[in-house]
Amino acid sequence: MTNIYEEVELLTITYKSSHIINRSLSNISEKFKLTIVENSNDTSFKQKIGSRKNVNCMLSGKNIGFGAAFNLGAKSINSKYIMHFNPDAMINDDVINQLYKISKNINFGIISAVETENTTQIKNFEKNDLKEVESIKGFVMFINNHECRDTNYFDEKFFLYLEEIDLCKRLKEKNKKIYLAKNILVEHLGGKSHAPEHQEKMEIQRNWHYLWSLFYFTKKHKNVFFAYKITLRKFISAFFKMIIYYLVNKKKYNIYKHRFLGLLNSYLGKESFFRID
Repeated sequence: MTNIYEEVELLTITYKSSHIINRSLSNISEKFKLTIVENSNDTSFKQKIGSRKNVNCMLSGKNIGFGAAFNLGAKSINSKYIMHFNPDAMINDDVINQLYKISKNINFGIISAVETENTTQIKNFEKNDLKEVESIKGFVMFINNHECRDTNYFDEKFFLYLEEIDLCKRLKEKNKKIYLAKNILVEHLGGKSHAPEHQEKMEIQRNWHYLWSLFYFTKKHKNVFFAYKITLRKFISAFFKMIIYYLVNKKKYNIYKHRFLGLLNSYLGKESFFRID
């Protein structure tokens, strides 16, 4: 007879996350197999985290982006379900058990939970309050591995942003349902997966990739003309704000400069190459 520890394997993607990963794992039973993909070549992190029971820590060698790192981990997992969570999402055994219980009664591609700034909780253990949605936030994803594997998971052209919405759209095109479990609330610290000293660099990187991804995503799922239509105003705005802030606010100048450059490179059909280590 199968059980949750055989059918569910956990997966998380880390990058400069040593300050928070232990808190994230503190309420999760070591009976669960856990795959961690560290988006770097940080051997000391692998050595430390590998002391935890049932952990398989993989090093990507460099920062290859969330989607590519997820794919690296997911393709090594053969369990029926993958429970993915961000390092700053505070899941626990109750959340995993509840999502597993829900999964036994429905056909689905992905189930997610409600994001909250408050303590993780399940409002009603006896109630499966599900809402079918177009897409979910990727901070928590209970994934039907057997149903999702033929999509090859994430589009690795995305380095950051919109990759989970892209995956949901592709799953729905294959008639796989996406659900939000409204009675499961998960504390998500939001943007805390990396240590505070990297905050400014990460903010620059996020701005570059958000606009790169927005144009690529829209072009992929709509058409190139519509992609220009919804991004051109942002492109012009970023250009003028970059000029305005050049002399008066270096931080804002860097933000708008990288927004402009991210969109420009997406317009030019270049890969999402920008990295700050």
